[in-house]
Amino acid sequence: MKCKYCDQIFVENADTVLNYFNHVQINHYDTLTDDDKIMHDIRDKMIKSKKEFEILKKKIGDSDLIFNQKYLDV
Repeated sequence: MKCKYCDQIFVENADTVLNYFNHVQINHYDTLTDDDKIMHDIRDKMIKSKKEFEILKKKIGDSDLIFNQKYLDV
């Protein structure tokens, strides 16, 4: 995958999209259009929310599994 703002090429793997996203944020955020900045900010919030949810899920467990365990004998 090639950056559309510079000549950097990203190796295709499971983290390609995230690496590209971080590259754009670090190196090209100021050159984005207003609409692109809005979309970038929304994606950033979604990524942070997903990471926080995964950490919380590891910490307290999956709520569906806890609920199902509680009523397993019923």
